[in-house]
Amino acid sequence: MTAMWSSPERRTERCASCAEERVFEQPPCHDGHDPGECPEWACAECGHAMLIGGALPVSTTHRRRIPVAA
Repeated sequence: MTAMWSSPERRTERCASCAEERVFEQPPCHDGHDPGECPEWACAECGHAMLIGGALPVSTTHRRRIPVAA
């Protein structure tokens, strides 16, 4: 099995594309996460990507309610 990235962060997960347990690695993060904190992982065998980990941040924008006359 050849690694696609030289990341120290590796874990095994079931790959949906390979239909088997595979090594997943973190590609270089372009969002500014520290190594091991990025939720993006990719299968080292086929490249299938998935999000693993905690919940993603919720948008802080608020919707404004406008009263409607009945």
